[in-house]
Amino acid sequence: MKQALLAARDRLRGQAGLTLLEHEPLAPHTSFGIGGPADLLLIPHEIPALLAAQRLLADFESPPVYLGLGTNVLISDAGIRGVVIKVAQGLVGLAVDGPVLTAAAGESLQAVCHLAADAGLAGLEFAGGIPGTMGGAVLMNAGAHGGEMAQVVEWAEVALDGELQRFDREALQFGYRQSLLRSRSGAVVRAAVRLVPGSPEVTHQRLYEILERRCARQPVTQRSAGCIFKRPPGDFAGRLVEAAGCKGLRLGDAAISTKHANFIVNLGNASAREVLALIETVRERVYDQFGVSLETEVCWLGESDGV
Repeated sequence: MKQALLAARDRLRGQAGLTLLEHEPLAPHTSFGIGGPADLLLIPHEIPALLAAQRLLADFESPPVYLGLGTNVLISDAGIRGVVIKVAQGLVGLAVDGPVLTAAAGESLQAVCHLAADAGLAGLEFAGGIPGTMGGAVLMNAGAHGGEMAQVVEWAEVALDGELQRFDREALQFGYRQSLLRSRSGAVVRAAVRLVPGSPEVTHQRLYEILERRCARQPVTQRSAGCIFKRPPGDFAGRLVEAAGCKGLRLGDAAISTKHANFIVNLGNASAREVLALIETVRERVYDQFGVSLETEVCWLGESDGV
């Protein structure tokens, strides 16, 4: 592995439009503030650089791990062996053509929502309080307030094996917090959403109301990875966690939020080990009391040995 990694590093050095960092701690690259180092962290600043990096890594023994703003991930304390490609920092750009808004993968959902409102387009307000990027939102079929990306996505361009491929809505095979792309080793680089005409004033007001509601109900001033558990059929994960007596439960610096029980917050220097242990404790208590097996929504990345 070490020799292959050194060879990959040497290939990638000097590649135009690409920043390469060695042994880079990943905690600062996540909203949780948790995560050990990546052997190599690549930040492409343009699509050709990302495609070139994929081609240069084609024969590497393990595929790259892709990272956006790190808002829905828990990274191992041991970090990630091999190559991590962070697309959020470099791939930006927004455009409006009639009812279709196109955004690069690195654009924040907040920026996309407000541009839509400015352009007199409605239908994306549900995403106004969701942290993260356009790329991650498509990958995970992000949703809230009765809406989800599957309702508005027209197509997504994906970097796969050094080539750009376009997937329309049907081909993306959206499901609950799921899409075809979660099982493919590639990265969304751009996506388009089809919206409807709407008053900018009304749409902005709706966005502000959603953001205000989020601030009132969720621990937005604390470090977290968003909702930890998926919504179980016919119920709410937060309600079950609270009813099981887990609200405020703490292990080390990882704690169930006292504001919203479906959030785990990092109170200082929480480790992935503490978060995982807390998740398992909550799942056991909820199952013992209600017979419901909670599934995690947050994505685990990295080494499992040593957590």
